[in-house]
Amino acid sequence: MTYGDTKWREWVLNEEQARPIIKRALELGINFFDTADMYSLGVSEEITGRALNDFAIREEIVLATKVFHAVSDGPNQKGLSRKHIFDACDASLKRLNMDYIDLYQIHRWDKETPIEETMEALHDLVKSGKVRYIGASTGNRTKADIQKQEQEKKNEQSETATIRAQSDQFAHNLYYQDSDFEIVERLKQIAQKKGVKPIQTALAWILTKKGVNAPIIGASKMYQLEEAVEATKISLNAEEINALEELYTPHKVLGHS
Repeated sequence: MTYGDTKWREWVLNEEQARPIIKRALELGINFFDTADMYSLGVSEEITGRALNDFAIREEIVLATKVFHAVSDGPNQKGLSRKHIFDACDASLKRLNMDYIDLYQIHRWDKETPIEETMEALHDLVKSGKVRYIGASTGNRTKADIQKQEQEKKNEQSETATIRAQSDQFAHNLYYQDSDFEIVERLKQIAQKKGVKPIQTALAWILTKKGVNAPIIGASKMYQLEEAVEATKISLNAEEINALEELYTPHKVLGHS
């Protein structure tokens, strides 16, 4: 989502800015890359595909993308019908310039299409060789994502100082509760005691959760990527984990019907 066209979102990085970060990620040992057809209306897939084709060995990386949202105007351009899934997969492969997608995910739930139709279409893509695995990218994000988008600069700033924080209404609806900011303050306190950045502490918290082995980050600056990798070395004890979790108030699920 971070890489694409500023016409889609003003905080997005263009290709010239994105390529060095993707290259550095590979150098640091990161081999899982996640995008979606609707990010920058396909431009994100194009940028990701060109960079990975130039800098990576295909068999050594895992590439994920998603289907549901409309990328262009016209009929049959949205949802999880058999027709749209097949068309969207072919379009993603073309933009990525890849022979196959490692992980193909539904981006949202489609109430208008029978689940049997969706699952059979996805299964047929696997059997065809165009897709290796299928998955789902839906559901509410947890409080840790509050911190994942903060601290865009090395110097201290408020949680609403970034362009994305000011302009992304979707994020406003998800994160801006009083309890969220109280959690951020606790996050800062724990990070200060450990001598690390709040974002690193947030990532360390995510890694304490069973079933999570690769948090998806959207680094827009090189140092963010490098700090994220260093976060894998941070350990949180039970008291610190509880301090981050006890104030959390569940958010209303938005955008994940």
